[in-house]
Amino acid sequence: MATLLLIAGCSSTTEGEASPRVETSPTVATPTTPWDPCTIPDEAIERAGLNVETKESGIFGRDQNGFKICGWEDRPPNNKYYVRIFVGLESIDYIDDPGYFDRLQPVRVGTRDAVQYQQIGSDASLNCGVAFPAGPQLIRATLLTDAVDRNPPYDPCTELNSLVAALDSELPA
Repeated sequence: MATLLLIAGCSSTTEGEASPRVETSPTVATPTTPWDPCTIPDEAIERAGLNVETKESGIFGRDQNGFKICGWEDRPPNNKYYVRIFVGLESIDYIDDPGYFDRLQPVRVGTRDAVQYQQIGSDASLNCGVAFPAGPQLIRATLLTDAVDRNPPYDPCTELNSLVAALDSELPA
């Protein structure tokens, strides 16, 4: 969304005479609410390998800590993991909180520079998170392996990064 700022001033058309003029300067408005990841088209979710029938807005139907949240399971018959996308008006420094996140490392996901992380107490062989800025917003994605699957046939971070890269064109820049 762009807003125009009008500045009134004077310019001279004839020596000694002033005439009014208007100059415009574009400014970019900061969003007041985060982008909603549940607006990603179903076709894109299916192409990424997720099950559109399992879409859940929020966590138990509620957004949390100022983040818009949407999640999906992988497609049947697998149903081995759950992916959530969180979007909030935060900087990348949000995940630099050692009380919640650890094992931070830089990665490239699709066209974006990102930070891969683990939530404190999570098992890296089962779960993974990745985060990157999109303008004034922070996009985080997590992959959580089903609790009954103790030995998944995939690396959670590799799987998550592939899914997020597949959705890259649908995410805010």
